[in-house]
Amino acid sequence: MNSSFSSYSPEVSQNSRSRYTPLNRSVSSPSARKSLRINATNKSIQSINQTILKSHSNYIQRFGQPLPVLITEGLTFSERNTVVSAKISNCGYAWLVCGRRLLIWQYRQNMGQSILQKKHVVTGQCFELQLPHSDLAHRAELVSVFMNPGTHFPSCIAVSPEGIVRYWPAVNYEGVSIEQVVDLQGQECDSLTNVDGFGYILATTTCTVVLIQPQNLNGRHVLNCRPLKTPSGWLGGLSKRMSSLIFGSITSEQSIETRLIRILTVPIDENSWFIYVLAGHSLQKWKLSSNGQEQLIFVAELNRLVSDGFLLSAFETCTGDQSDMDTWLLDIQSDKENIILLAAAVNMHVSSQVHYAMICIQTNTTVPPTNFQDFLLLQITGLYRDEDPSDCLSYRFLLSGSTAYVYNQKSITVIKPQEEPDVLDFDGPHDFLLCGSICKAMAIFFSRNHGLISVCSNDDLGVPDMNLTTTTLSTQMDIPLMSDTVIGNLSLYTLDPEELISAYKDTLGQLKAAFIFHVQNEMNSCREILQQLFFSDATFIAGTNAVLDTSVIQVCEDILNDVPASDPRWSNTSETGLGSSYSVQVLKQLEDKQKALTLFFKFLNETQLWERLSAVTVHENILCTVYVLGDLAEKVIAAITLKNISNDDILEKCIGKTIGDSDDLENGLTHQDLFFREVTKIARGLQQINIYSEEVANSAQSPSAIAETIRRCNELLLHVLKTVIQYRQARAENFIPMEHAKLIAPDYLPWTILNNSSGLYGTIFAQQSLTYNYAIKYASNMNVASTLYDQMVCLIDIILDGLKSHMESIKGSEKEELLRKQYERDRFQLINQLVINKQWDCAAVLGEKYLDFKILVIICESTDNQQRLDEYMDRFSNEGFSKFVYGWYMQENKQAKLINRCRKIANASNKTLYKFLSEHPSLSWMKDVFNKNFDGAAETLNDLALHETESVGRKKTMLSLSKLAKLAASNGPTRDDFIDETNRNLELIEFQEEIPDYVLEEFGYDTVKPAVISPIKLIHLYICPEYRDSTELEFKKALDLIRYITDYELKTNLKLKIWRMAILKDSWNEKNVDSPLDVLQNKVFYKLADLAIMLGEDPEVLLPPLDILIDSDELSSLQENKSFLFLIKAAYECIYTK
Repeated sequence: MNSSFSSYSPEVSQNSRSRYTPLNRSVSSPSARKSLRINATNKSIQSINQTILKSHSNYIQRFGQPLPVLITEGLTFSERNTVVSAKISNCGYAWLVCGRRLLIWQYRQNMGQSILQKKHVVTGQCFELQLPHSDLAHRAELVSVFMNPGTHFPSCIAVSPEGIVRYWPAVNYEGVSIEQVVDLQGQECDSLTNVDGFGYILATTTCTVVLIQPQNLNGRHVLNCRPLKTPSGWLGGLSKRMSSLIFGSITSEQSIETRLIRILTVPIDENSWFIYVLAGHSLQKWKLSSNGQEQLIFVAELNRLVSDGFLLSAFETCTGDQSDMDTWLLDIQSDKENIILLAAAVNMHVSSQVHYAMICIQTNTTVPPTNFQDFLLLQITGLYRDEDPSDCLSYRFLLSGSTAYVYNQKSITVIKPQEEPDVLDFDGPHDFLLCGSICKAMAIFFSRNHGLISVCSNDDLGVPDMNLTTTTLSTQMDIPLMSDTVIGNLSLYTLDPEELISAYKDTLGQLKAAFIFHVQNEMNSCREILQQLFFSDATFIAGTNAVLDTSVIQVCEDILNDVPASDPRWSNTSETGLGSSYSVQVLKQLEDKQKALTLFFKFLNETQLWERLSAVTVHENILCTVYVLGDLAEKVIAAITLKNISNDDILEKCIGKTIGDSDDLENGLTHQDLFFREVTKIARGLQQINIYSEEVANSAQSPSAIAETIRRCNELLLHVLKTVIQYRQARAENFIPMEHAKLIAPDYLPWTILNNSSGLYGTIFAQQSLTYNYAIKYASNMNVASTLYDQMVCLIDIILDGLKSHMESIKGSEKEELLRKQYERDRFQLINQLVINKQWDCAAVLGEKYLDFKILVIICESTDNQQRLDEYMDRFSNEGFSKFVYGWYMQENKQAKLINRCRKIANASNKTLYKFLSEHPSLSWMKDVFNKNFDGAAETLNDLALHETESVGRKKTMLSLSKLAKLAASNGPTRDDFIDETNRNLELIEFQEEIPDYVLEEFGYDTVKPAVISPIKLIHLYICPEYRDSTELEFKKALDLIRYITDYELKTNLKLKIWRMAILKDSWNEKNVDSPLDVLQNKVFYKLADLAIMLGEDPEVLLPPLDILIDSDELSSLQENKSFLFLIKAAYECIYTK
């Protein structure tokens, strides 16, 4: 029987194995540590590696820097049923897959990277990406991280087991990705193999192979995915065709067992590669060219070759047919012109013991190999179990020179020529190996408990480890401060504190003397001075601008602004200070100032002065002193970063304009000497870069030249700002104020976001504005525009990060609400610029990071991406995104979206939506309708209608729907009364609808979108003189409207008003009243009464008493009119006698 290879399994049983005791938490001796120093910028940096495991021949130690926190958390807190896998690449990056989380970090800086590239990625920085949705477990083998030429951050390709390919052009922008689905006809993806410089080979477990090539077409990232083909399709496409192609006609049972083991790529030259496909017992050799051609060189069946090797080496004494023996191929590696296979075999008729061998096969020909060059039976054995064959078939191996490393989850076996195998076991609780790789000829593995580890020979002790991460700017403050190489140029070691005490009696001079005493380890003298200055009073009271705070700030500023100690050009300028350097090189001077500042911070901490620091006033802002000290430390970083940028004409111009025509230039000093001397004013140079950009933008230069200049200025600014912010993040815990200080000055306003002459807020804001209004519009091609958009995103990111930090620092204070509103307004305006230009991905990155829900909703609506909106609702469920979306739909009059969503979701499956609907009765009735709660819907609609005042049409619709809902409900006891009342309210609307538009317009009513008019006002409209066409019918409607009035007195007065206005509708100056009835037949008053009686009204109730009717100011002109009095009495007489 043949068995397929599976992933890592639990520990393999092994015989004849020597065991060694792990040296837990042991640290190498001082002499050993000295030998492990590396050279970085001509400084000897100490590196301490912890030994994890040791044997007589080899030892295992931690490799590189500690794991980022996210990686440790991912390993520690992942659920038991979550598959965790990892992979290490030789480009210096490693990644961990935990569920759908993809965590990427740089474990080693590529020595070929430029200085700028190295500084863009902070040591220990971890990037988290979200893998595509999959019903199967994601694996690190289906992920590849790589560096594109000229980029600062790596790119990443990840494939789900079902074949969804997601590509991130830069891993620092999680939201910027493209996705493509590869149709694999239900096959499961197995691995993603890098063909360096050409693309990536995606292989399924059943050997379908697809070439994936990320490309940049006119600034737009795309994925080109195509199956690699022979004349009938490379590897046949489907698994059965592939099996038939390689193995001939086989049964379905056999095809299941013929699964992919590994794909190996071997470069030939810059444009072609050999591809080896190992599947089952077959080996294919292909030649792949960059011109798109694929050539199958040979297909070799290795089953008999492997069986013969084991038969001769392990089972030579066994009798019987070799078919009793089962063999497996486990792994493949290249060795010059050959390949080496790791194989396993067992003969269950003899024993369940599994034997392993490494087989060397010559493959530098065009014909299939028929024999092996070498067959090495390994001194590794295991036990085969039918219930879990993968337990003994999980071995892989690495090859570095003549050394092989055979490993599984629980052990590494080091195999060297002419030496006994050395087995290193990982017996720690929960510990196992996730993966391995060869990096710079060193075997690197990923341990569950220890992170990255390396296998080293005991013979190599004392050899410098050149593979460790080199020191960057962000780690310079960790340099051991007492080494000669660090303090050699600092002048403070030559200063005499006694002279300072004698010369300067003020607090500043005394504090400097105490500092020097501390550096010289004369602690008694140091404490004596500090006791007199700051500790004489037993009670400590925090305050603003205390002597301690202002003195500490002044000392730090003096350190950063001190002149060089031995440069003769500065001899007449100022005296030597604490930050003076004996070096004549500007960069060394800046580094020495940084070291002096670090020493001063150490002095403050160790003398308990740091915990007494409170607050100081900085340009009318009251800030914690510790925050100001952090700003000063960052300014040194900014200065060093600027100085490290060499031969940049724009920077030289800006430095020259910043200094201007200084008199000090006559002493032989340069603009750079003067500029970098005053580190506290480093912001001037960055501000000048923005000023230069603005001058160019308003100049007569060509549009493309303007765009290019702004791009270069952005690059300068961002390089400095990113380095500063990376330093700030790495050192955040070092600059946390005490609680008493935060009570006085809660505002966190770093200098990069301070909006004054010494801050950079205005500079950064103006620079992004120039990028948006000029550079992007003037960009000559899509690539330049894409770069400018990326820069704009970074500038906005820095602005919003500062504003957000400030807002969070004053949380709970009185000004929080005002600041929050300003922040939200600025946030939307900044990101919306990208939305306007349809840079959806860029805008989404910022919207997601800073939770600008309005931006995210607009993006989803503009791109009609309901899936993305659903993902946001799930992702930001705890932040109230769903409620915001529903409110936004209401605000934008898109209630149909809510109706549609309510229709699609199951009952109570979306509590947020139902709660929102409940809080908005105008929509909650829809929920009741979908849930068939028609009574509830009817009541809600009726209540809404009764409170509706803005639209009579909407009120009519609500009443009609309410009536329909009630009719659809069960026949309850109140159903008829409810419908009668609804009909009554609908009749009231009919009264309003029958009033002519000209009457409504006379009183200023909107006739296009009429509002609801009350019954009282309707009565006045029906009887008003402006209603020129009104007859007894309109006055009868006015009388009918009285029933909608509940107040008795008001009803009586309105009734009198109607009859009086009916009288005034006609003239009563009649000369011939011989036939009063004939005269009355033409009067509205009489016709109204006649109509009402005809419709069933009681005359006694209908008409008011005559004396009350005519006793009114409105009828004052008729009260003396004999003809009117005669006719009105005649009318009453006729009406009462009917």
